[in-house]
Amino acid sequence: MSNNEYLPEVSVIICALNAAPTLPRQLKALENQETDLPYEVILVDNGSEDGTRDVMEAWAQEPREDKFTVKVVDASATPGIPAARNAGARAASGRVLAFCDADDEVSPQWVQAFSDVQDKELAGGWIRAYESDGSPRPDAIGKGLIATPYLPHIGNGNCAITRKRFFEIGGYDESLPRYGYEDVDISWRHQEAGGVMRFIPEAEIRFTLSEGKSSIRKKYELGVGRVLMARRFPRYDSSSYTLGSTLAGSARQLGNILRQAITQRTVSRRDVANWVASLGRIRGSIKYSGKNHVPPRQLVKDER
Repeated sequence: MSNNEYLPEVSVIICALNAAPTLPRQLKALENQETDLPYEVILVDNGSEDGTRDVMEAWAQEPREDKFTVKVVDASATPGIPAARNAGARAASGRVLAFCDADDEVSPQWVQAFSDVQDKELAGGWIRAYESDGSPRPDAIGKGLIATPYLPHIGNGNCAITRKRFFEIGGYDESLPRYGYEDVDISWRHQEAGGVMRFIPEAEIRFTLSEGKSSIRKKYELGVGRVLMARRFPRYDSSSYTLGSTLAGSARQLGNILRQAITQRTVSRRDVANWVASLGRIRGSIKYSGKNHVPPRQLVKDER
């Protein structure tokens, strides 16, 4: 079958940034999908500098049966998850867009399970959490539909939506920070536009928890994004996040950390992460102030 004759039902989209050590595990899982449906894998490089692009290109060139095809997309011009995922969606040909991450592992039934997603649906599945050393974290197991004070949202690394619906609601918002809340935002816009959420238990992933510098950086970006989400969705978070309030909140958290260090001679990782997020909120209070208090969205259209 030639590529021109190949019509995939599902387009699997993986966005990666410096994921050379972990990406092969996910690619192996996608090779072993238990489905008779044709599908494609869209590998989106978001500016990697560690050989990730070489891993992608080599895997794309491997001989394989007509079960699935592979495309490699260069999305290095615009850093960040929203832009990378939008680039993957534009390159996709399948009726359903299924998103997963480069450092996780999908189950053998994953593609088949998400192939049933219909228009007006945004779907998620089980998220089984593991530490980076491979040990399970039962306390972190959760559904792909996550409750919030406002509306539920999907987990970004295990979700699916039809291509038609994706572009109807404008895809991922590229005005968001490069990491954080893009899955919450698209979920809420989808529901506000009349869409429904769906949990598909057969769509299961093995999720690897972040650690070290990557986790700290993400906490900071989440802090920045929290301020913008509060500006746009006050029913989710009615906090004003002024410069004064964010500075005061960060100072309180730093004081708690210093007291722990003095009295207990140890500091909890969670408290440090929360303090880093508070620094992000300070940045967000400055970035989203004045004329830029609620910046315009940067949504995408289907270019076909």
